[in-house]
Amino acid sequence: MRTGIVLAGGRSSRFGGDKLAAELDGRSLLASAVAAVAPLVDGVLVAAPRPPESLLEAAVADVPVTLVHDRDPFAGPLAGLANALDTAVDPDPVADLAIVVGGDMPRLVPAVLRSMLDRLAADPTIDAVLLGRPQSLVDTERQPPRRAVLPLAVRVRAATRAAAEAIDSGDRSLQALVERLAHVEIPPAVWLPLDPGANTLLDVDTAGDLERIRRR
Repeated sequence: MRTGIVLAGGRSSRFGGDKLAAELDGRSLLASAVAAVAPLVDGVLVAAPRPPESLLEAAVADVPVTLVHDRDPFAGPLAGLANALDTAVDPDPVADLAIVVGGDMPRLVPAVLRSMLDRLAADPTIDAVLLGRPQSLVDTERQPPRRAVLPLAVRVRAATRAAAEAIDSGDRSLQALVERLAHVEIPPAVWLPLDPGANTLLDVDTAGDLERIRRR
């Protein structure tokens, strides 16, 4: 079983409005994220504090899209992910996989996401797969540089346990989840041929971010 999880929480305070409903190429940001993961999975879970207006627009034929209400609205992405993971748990602790993306990531490349899931499926000794960040995109102003966590492929059962442990310890960051999982990074040299512009790593925090993506 493969599940897509789209994190659609947050207050969009830096954007100045409902950024997930903002349009790019005639489609909302949320719809773009759902459409990217839908061909790779058996179903898509949208984790959000309230039903986003663009959810119906995001529906994809033959792939069910389900809204998972955040139990603790605006408690952060890890809390939303933990709630969605509870919904996604499959009886098989090895074969149940999920690809996790942000609802504000409008340029996800499905081939890259598929390679992450396939890498995870091929090695039962690891529980998470990330994308190595090209040096040109590393935020050198942060010390240590911020690690790109999304998109993230996880083994659902292991990630469910790790998310609960992180939250119980008071750490609600996605980085804390990854640190509790046996994980690997796919080097940029391996995945960039599938996505030469590194579009899969793009996300929208501000209106300026969206405008820069439009110009790309």
